[in-house]
Amino acid sequence: MAKRMTKAETQGIAALIVIGLPVYGVMKLEESVGWGFIVAIVAFVIGLIIFFQAFQKKQRRDSLMAKYQDENLVKALMSRSFWQGQTAEQLVDSLGRPHSVDQKALKTKKKEVWKYNHQGGNRYGLRITLDNDQVVGWDQKT
Repeated sequence: MAKRMTKAETQGIAALIVIGLPVYGVMKLEESVGWGFIVAIVAFVIGLIIFFQAFQKKQRRDSLMAKYQDENLVKALMSRSFWQGQTAEQLVDSLGRPHSVDQKALKTKKKEVWKYNHQGGNRYGLRITLDNDQVVGWDQKT
């Protein structure tokens, strides 16, 4: 009867396949086309990624400028800043939608706590408090 492989042996073979197959593929590609072609392809892909990121950033800046018509405000939103008095819409444009929101409806105002940077359970790296859709304070963990 054949001996069964242990869990460690199975994991070793899986790691060999995951690492070995791409290495083998690159070696075969190098034999057929040479390193110059491979380097050129990698450089092209990196350049394409950089171009795409710059294009997205410019598109975001243009859309924020069309929306707010204020260069200083757009700079602050692009740098993902938040401040007291910032509106809820500006906060979404700056940091994106929160992971979670706690809401309290009081007689005279609406109070919300927007939670960002989820760290597990009910732990968040950033909690921003809004009264009537304006930032009034925050608690940021370092």
